[in-house]
Amino acid sequence: MASDDDQAVLTRIQSRIDSLGLSERGAAEAAGLSASAIRNIREGKSQSPRLDTMRKLAPILKVSPEWLAFGVDEDIAKAQEASAALAHSPSLKVIGEVAAGRWLEADDHVDVPEFDPVPVKPDERWRVEDQYGLVVRGTSLNRVAIDGDILACVDAIAARYRPAEDDLVIVEMRRNAGLLRQRTAKRYMKQGNHVELWPDSDDPRWQKPIIIPQGPTALESMIEDEDGRIEVSIIALVTWVHRPIQRRRRA
Repeated sequence: MASDDDQAVLTRIQSRIDSLGLSERGAAEAAGLSASAIRNIREGKSQSPRLDTMRKLAPILKVSPEWLAFGVDEDIAKAQEASAALAHSPSLKVIGEVAAGRWLEADDHVDVPEFDPVPVKPDERWRVEDQYGLVVRGTSLNRVAIDGDILACVDAIAARYRPAEDDLVIVEMRRNAGLLRQRTAKRYMKQGNHVELWPDSDDPRWQKPIIIPQGPTALESMIEDEDGRIEVSIIALVTWVHRPIQRRRRA
């Protein structure tokens, strides 16, 4: 039979095996030990677990060797567990921003800063690779999403999406042969032979729609203003709004 100290070690090992959904055999083999190493220690068929054994098991069990051997560094163990869980949790990649009235040159899209993924489960109705997040900037959408919120989107073409009344969509506008681009979120409203793409805001600056004629497809159209022709595309459907936790500012 294992001693009290050995039993405490085995209890910690077993708790991690259970938490991670492993088997004794699988954990031992992954650590480079014999398949029966943990069982033999528990049944007293081999010597007490040594620190070398703990060092081999710790990475597999996602804790520190000191915690396995002596029960110390529990905070570290919990932090490692949380980190491992986050690394394997479903997440939504964030690829850029939406901002009404902000035209960007094509070169501005080359060195786009990296965004952290959102730890949320992608929508099961569409393929994971067809979904992404966009960060809201400004107030043109503040009735449904404020600055810093993340819009979960599904690619319109990949999803074979056909716009429906009151859908929240991502609109990309291009001028000068695509050298200038603007990406924004709008409410889709069909009015007779044209479509109105509305802000959803209580900001007085954002109270007019983009009015586009019916284009060759439901997702493509063309308009003109004083500066020339603008290509308008509905590139995604917004399926959800995610709001990061706001940290309280200290006085």
